[in-house]
Amino acid sequence: MTSDIMVGMKAALADLEKRLGNLPRFKYRLASSSAAGGLRMVTVGLVRELTAEAARRAALGAGARLVGTFANRLTRADVEHIVALAPDILLLAGGTDGGNSEVILYNAAALGSSALVCPVVLAGNRNAADEAATLLAGREVVRCDNVMPEFNVLDIEPARTAVRRVFIERIVHAKGIDRAQAEFDQVLMPTPAAVMEGARLIADGCEGIVGLGPLLVVDPG
Repeated sequence: MTSDIMVGMKAALADLEKRLGNLPRFKYRLASSSAAGGLRMVTVGLVRELTAEAARRAALGAGARLVGTFANRLTRADVEHIVALAPDILLLAGGTDGGNSEVILYNAAALGSSALVCPVVLAGNRNAADEAATLLAGREVVRCDNVMPEFNVLDIEPARTAVRRVFIERIVHAKGIDRAQAEFDQVLMPTPAAVMEGARLIADGCEGIVGLGPLLVVDPG
């Protein structure tokens, strides 16, 4: 069995052509993609109930499958556990803007000196971001706004967008999408995010179209 997207795409287009008699001229050719089970993601934050939870929410709906959540200062055992989990993405958060910076810097140093090789999305205290990125040197670091800029104020969309970007960049190569680029305009987002956006449009509507309102979505995968 192959995981190359071209196999399924050609089969789907062939089936569509058979049903319609000929393929229509598509005005837009957009794609979403998912990894088998979602890309593995670990989040590290300051307080589990606050920044770690904000990071967890950012992971959900961005195409990532959360395989580990860690809070406060990472122990040596924590770091070894994270490396053993072999995440595809790690989201590092911690501290409100201008607040605690010691923990995120400590964790950045611990991760920076570890065998971790995956990209790190840095979404913590903006005042510590420069130093944290330096401590993570040698890895791909994607910086974005703090998931909790103020106490009890969540801003997860920038982190979610960053996770989506890393997801698309990695999955495009992993599933052969780069070999199919000529067939469509672009890969817009992970499939789980596309499902959520579709649900949001149905619920909220768009210009000139009234949405259905509160909505329950069941996604069987």
